[in-house]
Amino acid sequence: MSDYHPDGGQLFWPDRPIPFVVCLGPSSVGDDVKPEDMRAFSIPAGKGAYFHPGTWHNGVYVHRNHAPARFLTRQGRIHARVSASWANEFQKVLRVPLAP
Repeated sequence: MSDYHPDGGQLFWPDRPIPFVVCLGPSSVGDDVKPEDMRAFSIPAGKGAYFHPGTWHNGVYVHRNHAPARFLTRQGRIHARVSASWANEFQKVLRVPLAP
């Protein structure tokens, strides 16, 4: 499952300096997003990630060596969401190997 928020961005910041991974898709595809549009990005320890309005995204993923992890998350005041279910709509699952 992925989603985007047309009216506001979203921030993820870990409560301690750990690396994590996010999967993002471009806002330019609008509601016609496909699994092939998604890309994984490795965020280094000590950094956070901000998703601009319209950016397709999943949750954040951490390697089990850093689990459990908690994140500060902030969103715009209006929290509309458009979602895509990869399994239901495309019969696919997004997979990203996580390095320790």
